[in-house]
Amino acid sequence: MRKHFISIFFVLCFTASGSYAGEEILMHYVSIKADSITKADLLDTLSARYNIHFSYNPELLKANKRVSINIENMPLYYVLNGLIPDEIMAIRSVNTQVIFYPTQKQPPESKTNKYITISGKIVEEERELPVPYCNITIVGKALGTMSNNNGRFSVLIPDSLVNDTLAFSCMGYQIEYLPMAQAQLATVTVYLKPRTYNLKTIDIVRYEPEKIFAGFDKNFDDNYESEYTLFSAFYRELTTENDKYTNISEAVLKIMKAPYKSDFRDDLVKFIKGRKGTGISPVSDIRFTLMGGPYYITKLDVVKNNESFMKAENRHLYNYKYESTMLVNNRKTAVVSFSPVYSLRDILFEGTLYFDVETWGISRVEFNYTRQGLREARHTLIQKKPQHVRVIPEKLEYVVQYKYLDGKWYLQSARSFFDIQINNRETREKTKFKSTSEILTTGIEKGNYEKISRHEIFRRHEIFTDKISTYDPSFWDKYNVVEPEEDLTNALKNFNEQNLVVTYTY
Repeated sequence: MRKHFISIFFVLCFTASGSYAGEEILMHYVSIKADSITKADLLDTLSARYNIHFSYNPELLKANKRVSINIENMPLYYVLNGLIPDEIMAIRSVNTQVIFYPTQKQPPESKTNKYITISGKIVEEERELPVPYCNITIVGKALGTMSNNNGRFSVLIPDSLVNDTLAFSCMGYQIEYLPMAQAQLATVTVYLKPRTYNLKTIDIVRYEPEKIFAGFDKNFDDNYESEYTLFSAFYRELTTENDKYTNISEAVLKIMKAPYKSDFRDDLVKFIKGRKGTGISPVSDIRFTLMGGPYYITKLDVVKNNESFMKAENRHLYNYKYESTMLVNNRKTAVVSFSPVYSLRDILFEGTLYFDVETWGISRVEFNYTRQGLREARHTLIQKKPQHVRVIPEKLEYVVQYKYLDGKWYLQSARSFFDIQINNRETREKTKFKSTSEILTTGIEKGNYEKISRHEIFRRHEIFTDKISTYDPSFWDKYNVVEPEEDLTNALKNFNEQNLVVTYTY
């Protein structure tokens, strides 16, 4: 039986600081002969032959350019040095990871636009409890942000709008208005008054899981795309070490999404622009790295990738239980939980499925590794680690959200959360790593859109943070500061899930 965890995990890399293994890799002797091969294919060949992983920006490397090579027993460094454009890129390595990075300085920040920052916290008036995920906007403008999990916010405002008014709105509270002329004087505290809503009632009907899945299978072709589509998306990675941030990175991506009936066609991901936090340092001498993040998070589309708990031929291996009927995005939804029938090594997940009653499409999936799955994860998720450490996965959770648009269900967002403990046998120290990766669809195109070529795609062995080489202020000016604790759906100032549309290009 195939082990189904392979389709949705993030490969993790742990490397000890001060290690010289990377330098040894660059001096490793290799042999390769090829006529008229692209640089990308050449690196893929070296990767497969010598178990060496490469991270690079395809545009800077000119990965689609063809070269001819005939090397016999020469150090890897001399082979790679012949591939990089002069004075543009250089090479460094960490263990078996070889990274091509730009040597040019970052462009100076734009000085044409001036901004002010307004910060503060939002609390409930009666109990003075923080109000998380409160929407903060400039009245009449498509600018704003959201408060984080602790009710705190920071919003970037062009100085031309300093005489406008901020509006604070959140489900369950009355809207509060605040002139920016007052807000910029000091850190502000905004008090929201509770509001009562009359919620829509629904008739409770019990649905048997067998009938729900029968509807899902019957309506599959009607509910999901049979053609390629182009997604615009926002991606983010956060990593903490002992509750201190060691990585805050985000990017805009393009994803050429394969048809849902194609089990063997991967979604193609193209990196557009990225930014990452600066001045962030690791706490211990262990480095935590996610490999292939943007590539692997597309595998969380469990409907497209036909994960084990969705497959018709595997359903006898799970217990499915109807839990309730509820409204999700104002649509009647049947909730079904699932768990393995037996403690099998290949059946690793448990969770909850949300089926839209009208279409029987999946609207949401929440799942995690079982206790048996966490034991298996010790051997499958960790690609490399120092010999003196023990890796203990403690929590691996996933949430996938879909949206119904123009008669089809589309992937709206996906989120993974890792909680892993590292025990250092030499120092007897324990280090806790937590990592969150999430993606949010911001646009969908169909028809004659610009295709993604193979040399542009983000590959499974690449490290996302290494792709972020320079900061482009002119590109990121239109994006507000994203607080690390914010939910990604709430973090983008111009994103409103009700406005997510499918556009057709002819």
